[in-house]
Amino acid sequence: MVQWEQSLLLIKDGNVGIGTTSPASTLTVVGNFSATGTKSAVVNTSYGIRKLYAMESPDIRFYDQGISSLNNGIANISLDPIFIETVEPDYIVYLTPKADTAGIYVAETAKEYFIVKGRNPTSSIQFSWLISAMRKGYSATRLDSERKEGAEITAVIDEKNKVTEIEIKGNEISKTKEVSGKNLSVNSITGNAVNEISSANNENNLIENKFTAAATDENDIIIKISEKTNLDKEQIKKSITFKRKQPLKQETNGEEKIDNTAPQYANYMSKINGSIILKLG
Repeated sequence: MVQWEQSLLLIKDGNVGIGTTSPASTLTVVGNFSATGTKSAVVNTSYGIRKLYAMESPDIRFYDQGISSLNNGIANISLDPIFIETVEPDYIVYLTPKADTAGIYVAETAKEYFIVKGRNPTSSIQFSWLISAMRKGYSATRLDSERKEGAEITAVIDEKNKVTEIEIKGNEISKTKEVSGKNLSVNSITGNAVNEISSANNENNLIENKFTAAATDENDIIIKISEKTNLDKEQIKKSITFKRKQPLKQETNGEEKIDNTAPQYANYMSKINGSIILKLG
């Protein structure tokens, strides 16, 4: 058995642990895992051993799926209680009918279930469903940057207030320059004077900067950072991670209602100078 600072462990049964001293499988990693190459499962088929690749997305999602049928135009799908504990309560449902239909739709969603209805109130059509949900605790992570050196930039977009909170970290040593006749430490990223007390206590001379930009578009944010700092746009693109501030949920009883018995005029309406023109015949 070889053990190094309790962060990497090789045990005689062949299991390897990284970040753990009790690996439960051939390789157990406690923490984040990154790979510059592919990640695949190896499956033995009649055509030989083949690789199957994991589905990737810009954010961290878990999926579940199943097959159900309408009963008198309605189906109540209960979610797996174990799955519920692994994801955020907001999720997306995708429906695929298994036969010709007047239409099916998600009529209601809740933490434990969702309800599917058919346009035909007597329908018993079979359908498949797929749920996409953010992994619990990771809803703010999207297209995170694999950083190795230089600046680390986090931009938290607040759509409601139309601003973005920007935090810049970098392992660059602060420089010294003369400001108003005094030699002051200066942030090599922004060119701003560094607080001597905070920087002295900052491990590895980690430089931090926080400021707010009046922009929510990602390209505009990059421009704002470029104007505020000594970083060029290409450096920023390679170092930035965009996150979105989750708005507070507001309870509302307002819901769009569709009257299936009413004539459908959607394709015969136009708008001129703010007035709605309804074309009949």
